[in-house]
Amino acid sequence: MGASAMEGTNASPAAGRVVHPEFTGSTSEYFRLWVVNLLFTLVTLGVFSAWAKVRKKKYFYGNTRIDGDTPDYFARPVAILKGRIVAAIIVGIYLVCGEVYPESSAMFWAAGLLLLPWLATRALMFNARNSAFRGVRFDFTASGLQAAATVWWRLIIVAITGGIALPWFLARLKEFVMSRHAYGVSNFECKLSAGAYYRIYLRTIGLSILLGIPLGVIAAIVYPLAKDRLTGLPGWLLVAVPLISTYIIYAIAYAYQQARIGNLGWNNCKLPGVRFECTLGAIDLAKLYFGNLIAIACSAGLLIPWAVVRTYRYRLSRFALIVEGEVVHQANPALAGVGAAGQELGDLLNLDLGI
Repeated sequence: MGASAMEGTNASPAAGRVVHPEFTGSTSEYFRLWVVNLLFTLVTLGVFSAWAKVRKKKYFYGNTRIDGDTPDYFARPVAILKGRIVAAIIVGIYLVCGEVYPESSAMFWAAGLLLLPWLATRALMFNARNSAFRGVRFDFTASGLQAAATVWWRLIIVAITGGIALPWFLARLKEFVMSRHAYGVSNFECKLSAGAYYRIYLRTIGLSILLGIPLGVIAAIVYPLAKDRLTGLPGWLLVAVPLISTYIIYAIAYAYQQARIGNLGWNNCKLPGVRFECTLGAIDLAKLYFGNLIAIACSAGLLIPWAVVRTYRYRLSRFALIVEGEVVHQANPALAGVGAAGQELGDLLNLDLGI
């Protein structure tokens, strides 16, 4: 089974044909789906959450149009539910044993760290193999042992250097994850510069310090001078102002980091015949985060669907595929199914590789 990656006319042999994905859904449609998912999940005490996850994935996949076609998502809710049950049992055993035998917590954490590469690869493999475009499934080709061999010795270096090697480690990790994905039998290629990662993280730290100077001035000078006038204000307000200011600084720095790392990853990734372009804006992303937070807080959570669609639409608008020729990507007939336990345990433990 085969499919052309991005067939079409008007292609320039030198620059390639630019394909801009678009989201054809709407906030009102997703709001209805979100409400139903939430209500049924609450009524079934969480059992329906597996179906809710698949319904959400299918909605966003089915409303993402790329060069005239939409991706497909094939995961079965029952498989996800089984994975969640296994994950919940493991976490439950950990909590019970931790209460009865506190010394066992260290053993569980050690086992968890050893299993972390396996959990990560299973999660990536499950998501990839259940996603397809034009009849060709994606894949994640690394094994848990390969992931462990890639991660552990680098983590030791990070520990030895007191965290100085962390940007280098994150660059190698993201490069490993992206380059081990495949579209059918075609492998993604990704080469990332550790120096670029260091520049991003150093600028993020510099931006945080620069934005933190006014907060420091307020804390060190303005508050003591206005002490008498502030005594009549509620105590929570005196705590809330610096906390909100700190969050604003963090959100701006985080938006800068996410935009730059996202652009760096996709702009250095390619498939045979296809390159990617990502142009996320740090200021745009920061405005997006603030707008979403204010809207969700003021609506008691009812505007979560609006925030999700808004964020997805923006990210998609800053993403493009540059098609260079008509390369036919063949499906991989050897793809086997993979259980969802690794992914669901990763979800419970908030495992996120940021890819």
